[in-house]
Amino acid sequence: MIKKLKKKETTRRGFISGFSLISAGIILRPLSLFSQEEIKTLNLGSPTDFLSDKLVSNFQKGVNSSINSITYNSKSEINFNENNYDILIGRDSFIENLIDDERVTELNKELLPNSTFIDQKFSTSAFDKNRKYTVPLSYGAIGIAYRKNVFSEPPSTWRWLLDSDKYAGKIALLGEGRTLIQIALKYMGVSLNTNDPMWINQAEKLLKRQKENIKDFGKKNGAELLINGEVDLAIISNEDFKKIENKDIGFTFPREGSLIWQDCACITSSSIKIEDSHSIINSMLEPKNSRSIAENLQAATPNIMAIDLAKKSYKEDSTIFPNAQIIDRYEDTSTILDFDYEMMIEEMWDNILDA
Repeated sequence: MIKKLKKKETTRRGFISGFSLISAGIILRPLSLFSQEEIKTLNLGSPTDFLSDKLVSNFQKGVNSSINSITYNSKSEINFNENNYDILIGRDSFIENLIDDERVTELNKELLPNSTFIDQKFSTSAFDKNRKYTVPLSYGAIGIAYRKNVFSEPPSTWRWLLDSDKYAGKIALLGEGRTLIQIALKYMGVSLNTNDPMWINQAEKLLKRQKENIKDFGKKNGAELLINGEVDLAIISNEDFKKIENKDIGFTFPREGSLIWQDCACITSSSIKIEDSHSIINSMLEPKNSRSIAENLQAATPNIMAIDLAKKSYKEDSTIFPNAQIIDRYEDTSTILDFDYEMMIEEMWDNILDA
């Protein structure tokens, strides 16, 4: 039997960003405190639009526990003490916080044979070295959205946004200091994960010089500014672009590279249903199920077998999948960095805003 519990309605994006609240709320209870009903129930937490009821039914076939599918769309605070989760699905930054707080357990790869379908490019990550704790289910990247009537071909370089006055007054950047500095680093040919003060200082200088050409520094929604014709170029993720219902707006992945985000599954350290939890995650990686997740989300899948099975319109969508040459230049990132780095980025961002 599958139980479906729904919470307050908000956005999936809010759920993922707000999920960091969970690390303080997962409860660790000894086995003696669980009722027989709790022991038979496996709690699976995911964004509301991530897993269909049909998929959860498929997962149910391979386990003895009754799956309690708890879905969230949350910008508001959620009291996670209400549920003792076994499996959680969320964005990389949320998962990384759980790892840092020792709220997730190491995965047993022998119980995840379908993990061999995952592209080797995702065998490690900045937030989970060697994939000890997480399995990637979908991914996307930050890129450039643009007004098609302004460009004869996609503006596939950060130059037009970060290092040129050609589109002065028609550019919208992000209001996230760290991310924007990382994008500037990629434009300069440096890893976005560098903590070298010299390169970060160069990124600061670049953004200061470009500021006079920027219409909006993240105060407004870049997609809305594009749709309204207030800007011709904006930095957004391909996930946000897929939500734009306007054929006059295009999207491109810059050739210098950028940031990748990932949605991942993990098993909590409080779970007592380890084998069933692994079985369910393994089912998520079964090619047909993985394809269903990705096509429904209109996000890229790291599952190479799922891509083979996918619809032509999906796997050939250039706004979902960067080409092979470009994807090699994209990086994921860690959000838990040392204090000195955080202070340096914060100071430089203040300097940029005050310039």
